[in-house]
Amino acid sequence: LSANLTASFYNYTYSATYRTATPYYFKVEDGSSLNPDGTANLITNSIGDTGTTYLTSTDGNGGHRRYALQASLNYARKFGKHDVGAMFVYRMNEKKNNIAGTSEENLLPYREQGMAGRVTYGFDNRYLFEASFGYNGSENFAKGHRYGFFPSVALGWNVSSEKFWAPVKPVISRLKLRGSYGLVGNDQIGGTRFIYLADVNLEASPWFTTGYGTGQTQSLRGPTYNRFQNNDITWEIGRKVNAGVEMELFGSLSLTMEAFREIRSNIFQQKLSIPNYLGTANTVIYGNLAKVKNYGFDISAEFGKSFSKDFYVQFLGTFTYARNKVLEYDEAPGTRPANSRIGHPVNTIYGFISDGLYIDQADLDRSPESTLGNIAIAPGDIKYIDQPDKNGKLDGKITTDDVVAMGYPTVPEIVYGFGPTMTYRNVDFSFFLQGAARTSLMMSGFHPFGAQYNRNVLQFVADDHWSPTNQNIRAAYPRLTKYENNHNSRASDFWLRDASFIKLKNVEVGWKIRNVRIYANAINVLTFSRFKHWDPEMGGGAGMQYPTQRTFNLGLQVTFK
Repeated sequence: LSANLTASFYNYTYSATYRTATPYYFKVEDGSSLNPDGTANLITNSIGDTGTTYLTSTDGNGGHRRYALQASLNYARKFGKHDVGAMFVYRMNEKKNNIAGTSEENLLPYREQGMAGRVTYGFDNRYLFEASFGYNGSENFAKGHRYGFFPSVALGWNVSSEKFWAPVKPVISRLKLRGSYGLVGNDQIGGTRFIYLADVNLEASPWFTTGYGTGQTQSLRGPTYNRFQNNDITWEIGRKVNAGVEMELFGSLSLTMEAFREIRSNIFQQKLSIPNYLGTANTVIYGNLAKVKNYGFDISAEFGKSFSKDFYVQFLGTFTYARNKVLEYDEAPGTRPANSRIGHPVNTIYGFISDGLYIDQADLDRSPESTLGNIAIAPGDIKYIDQPDKNGKLDGKITTDDVVAMGYPTVPEIVYGFGPTMTYRNVDFSFFLQGAARTSLMMSGFHPFGAQYNRNVLQFVADDHWSPTNQNIRAAYPRLTKYENNHNSRASDFWLRDASFIKLKNVEVGWKIRNVRIYANAINVLTFSRFKHWDPEMGGGAGMQYPTQRTFNLGLQVTFK
């Protein structure tokens, strides 16, 4: 039996002064020339904001204090073949901002506390049992909903420790079966503190007019609700089930296989099913309204073997399949089945179904009218397909209701990686491959023209876009316009791409002599993907972002004994 008590205090503060200057910018005009001696005669004009020759000064400060306390009791003892253990922990944590300001979110201290316990039992290293619980409190919920109780239980069976397993041990030297069921909670919801409280702006409404005639005055303003109060908001609850197998084959290959399922309920969500005629206008209401099912499996493998005194090989590999599905979601009345989130993964992409580009004005005239554009629709723009409403009827217009679920989720459903490490005498070599599959991206944020953007033109846009001289309705890019065309930049299958990839993530070779190792490695060496415009791992809106870097290193390691 042992006990432990830890208390801590931490204080951090800073004060800073920032001094900046606005630089002058110039451009070199036509007519500039070079002299025979290499000097230049430059004709320049100032561009951009006017610069300054002095420094401006601004101040900054901040910091916080933190108090923490943790107390624990631990018990562990063996009685013959019986192995018993128990643990109990209490903890609390408080954080205060040194410079709080006037916002209640910063003024009030951040607090959390909870307790946890666990009991374990093992018999002869064959039969294993564990039960645990967490009882946690959160400041994010109203009184009566702040504490959550989250128990779990797990069982394990070391089959290879049984007597009847002895004949099989030369082949399967270790076999363990295990399973668990438990609850977990999440209180980090809403993105802001005290999300259950009402958010009221006392002077946000228009002025009230009093009096009449020449005596009218506008002297009163009323409150506006940004968010209604809901004291019933509470923990999101996940009910998890896991079943796994661990084994070792021939003393050199270790395998771990695990299947999992989670039903997460009470998921925090804005209530969308309130009709407009209720009069809540732009006031939002939040609640624990959604439910999601997650399921899948993991496989990991590790192989290590010496084929001779000079040659050793180790192999590591992992494979994960994880899929989720929305079971419940508070949706607006009249939501079209194609627009519904229910039955689809959480990170599903929604967009319009396209049918190439408009051929000519006659094609435009016989197609459903688009209400999506900020400029007039013309030949060379993307042609979208009108989708039926919940009654199976077409309205003859392209509106925001015509989006449907498409592709795979933006978060990969399959992630895998594998690679060997080989050592031959004083030389070692290793590489690692990483991949993702069953994932899609929606290209966005790269359209080159628009009054508010300063973007370059990607090569594929320059090479293959619709134009009066290239009236290809299957061109890779629609017609070019002076301003960004909101009709063409909408999410649609025109911009939907397969984001699966496999990468040679790193490769390294080393040579060791005595206590010195010389090595060379490379990171992000190669990427194999159907998507070619940029690194698919960066996501759909990354066409104008700084690209993934390929890095090469040469190093020296010295060990002192």
